[in-house]
Amino acid sequence: MLGMELLSIAVPLLLVIDPFGNLPFVLAVLGRLSGRRYLWSISREMFIAALILGAFALLGQRLLLWFGIEQASLHVAGGLVLFLIALKMIFGSAAELFSDDESVAADPIAVPIAMPSIAGPSAIATVLFFASRTDITRIELLTAIAIVIGAAWLIFTAGRQIADWLGPRGLTALEKLTGMLLSILAVDMILEGLRRVFS
Repeated sequence: MLGMELLSIAVPLLLVIDPFGNLPFVLAVLGRLSGRRYLWSISREMFIAALILGAFALLGQRLLLWFGIEQASLHVAGGLVLFLIALKMIFGSAAELFSDDESVAADPIAVPIAMPSIAGPSAIATVLFFASRTDITRIELLTAIAIVIGAAWLIFTAGRQIADWLGPRGLTALEKLTGMLLSILAVDMILEGLRRVFS
């Protein structure tokens, strides 16, 4: 039962973070680094992203109470944000997010990989959504975040091999598929919010 709860949190969050979709962007930013430096940079960025998402997981309920946000509003707003992200993944590319940013250094810290590429608005909204649910404990949410960050770390550390194996077309196809799955989850989140409003 606990495993199913973790899956119900980890799968949507993994789709939102979209490590395969962000892989071309990560390689574009960090691809010039040597093997050991690349591994260190990826580990550092994943750690920063985990801290950001963990902070929102722990403080999410207080933030909602502070701003007076209803759970139904969070469902609908979060679903709309995720749906827009899904459309971008289907008809665009995550790699385009900072493609015109000339300020990106060879080894940037925190920005733009840890945030907003990984722990971006959509991931934070997803964490806040799960933090607002009374049937999910903080331990379950933090564990799911750790699992997702760990999975993203594995994908990014093996990024060069994955990119060579899949090729540009394979990476693009995988990102489109992830976008389709995320759009379904986004619509389900919106419908849940509407059910809460009209009930």
